[in-house]
Amino acid sequence: MPKTEQFGRSSKGTPRIFIHTPEPASSAALYVAALAKALSDDGCTVHLICPANLESLSEFQSNKRVVAHPTLARAIESPVGLLTKLWHNLAFLVSSNIVLFTSVRRGDWINFQYVLHPPFGALFFLVARLRGARIVFTAHDPLPHKWLFPSWLRWVERNTLGWMYRVSDRVLVHSEAGRRTLLQHFGLAAERVSIVVHGPYELGHGFLPMPVSERLQVLMFGSLRENKCPHLAIEAVQSLNKKGVPVRLTIAGQVLNRKEQSYWDNCRDLIARDSEAIELIERFIPDGELPALFSASHCLILPYGEFHSDSGVAFMALANGRPILATSAGGLGQMIQDSKGGIAIESASADEIEKTIVAAVELGSKSLGELGKRGMDWVLRECGWTRLSEQMRAVFASLEAKG
Repeated sequence: MPKTEQFGRSSKGTPRIFIHTPEPASSAALYVAALAKALSDDGCTVHLICPANLESLSEFQSNKRVVAHPTLARAIESPVGLLTKLWHNLAFLVSSNIVLFTSVRRGDWINFQYVLHPPFGALFFLVARLRGARIVFTAHDPLPHKWLFPSWLRWVERNTLGWMYRVSDRVLVHSEAGRRTLLQHFGLAAERVSIVVHGPYELGHGFLPMPVSERLQVLMFGSLRENKCPHLAIEAVQSLNKKGVPVRLTIAGQVLNRKEQSYWDNCRDLIARDSEAIELIERFIPDGELPALFSASHCLILPYGEFHSDSGVAFMALANGRPILATSAGGLGQMIQDSKGGIAIESASADEIEKTIVAAVELGSKSLGELGKRGMDWVLRECGWTRLSEQMRAVFASLEAKG
């Protein structure tokens, strides 16, 4: 698609492109920064509404095509306790809505990325509508990984999320699985949902050579959640270790949702029973430590269960030459099929995870490296940021043509 100067210019009366995110760090922040850069490299001026503590904000100071509209900083960890965290998040919520209200004007396009959990995230959509902006909602998680409210209040979350989808001019997902979820659970018209590529997380080191190790080094990385089924991976590795299979599991990440804490406490107890073949790095992993973490692994494991999304961790693994061992949950099955960069786990069970890990052990480091290289070539070719920028501009252009 030829470059389009119609969108993103700041002259009066011309629609502008805004990207809004509440996320200051981790893969979500990397994604938004990479998307803003890709659009600006493609000739668009991008207005970025983000927390003042966005990790990559300083990178845009010299980029005249990215105009930052910082809000108050957002705390993602509780500095004192729950009440303090709630107060900080409330201040951020008010600040972000004020910046949104004062920055956008009628006819502007706003792309919501990684919105706050409903019903709180719906406030941004309401402000955008009150200002007459047009909404493109990138639904990275078509359904929440875990509902926030108790079951008797679940209708509030579901109905609010449905409203957010309905008021959006277009909803973007990253796979056919995500599209099906929106059509089945929220009854959206098919023409209002578009599939765009995810965009890879490159660590800047190219293909990472496989580590030299007497054991298969398996990595589980990212936020610790029940639907990722880490307990099954733990049980599988403990069983294999007792059988003499040379494997070691590293779990790196932390709990980001308090509703997951009880589940993770059980996982920690499970590890404590037999930790010989398991390394636990229970904290947020800064970007600067990721190359070393990935370089020390032969593959990443994603034994996901109840999952309706597309895994950013999987895209990060493939983009840096690491094959994935994954179930077909969400968009993972299609990713393995398309990329040829992984081994399928037939179901989210300890037995099937064992079988898949054994298959990886039997392949060996060299063949796993070839799988990783194949996956890397696919993700950079088919899911690059340039392609995502082209698809995003095509969405804006098609909606603009409809008036």
